[in-house]
Amino acid sequence: MERIRIALSVIHVLAAVAWLGGMIFHILVLDPVYRKNEVNFQSAFLLALMEQRFRKLVGSSIVLLVGSGFAKAYLLLGSIPGLWTTTAGRYILLKIGLTGAMLVIFAVCPKTRSCSPIPGVCDVASGALLSGGGEGTIRERSMVILPKVALALGVAALATAVYLRG
Repeated sequence: MERIRIALSVIHVLAAVAWLGGMIFHILVLDPVYRKNEVNFQSAFLLALMEQRFRKLVGSSIVLLVGSGFAKAYLLLGSIPGLWTTTAGRYILLKIGLTGAMLVIFAVCPKTRSCSPIPGVCDVASGALLSGGGEGTIRERSMVILPKVALALGVAALATAVYLRG
């Protein structure tokens, strides 16, 4: 049984690291580089492809996080009512809420074109990058907030997990 718990923990942590690590790299490294420099078509297209690939990684991470998280919670609490009746269960509910909010942002971001300051990057298939479309310049769109909010939620979920482990 202990090996199962360890395997679930490893899967859960790796999935969280892939998602949060990618967000940190995007927000703290890629976006500032593109904001400070003029972007040509080729570099914007490459960033769009990276964004598309990252979204696939996040999709896989979400499946692993939900699956391993459900199993870990069940092994820890022993029952679904334990979510409401125990302190650990309430921390798990907090983690679920924070992660759920991140999922909402992940789903909404490309639809609002607010996931990146680079026009067309959020949805390379939209044709905005190829047609030169997109609202505003890179500097006008550089105050993209949703990914930063999602990152803050992820860090809060991580802090909750650390506190839960005690």
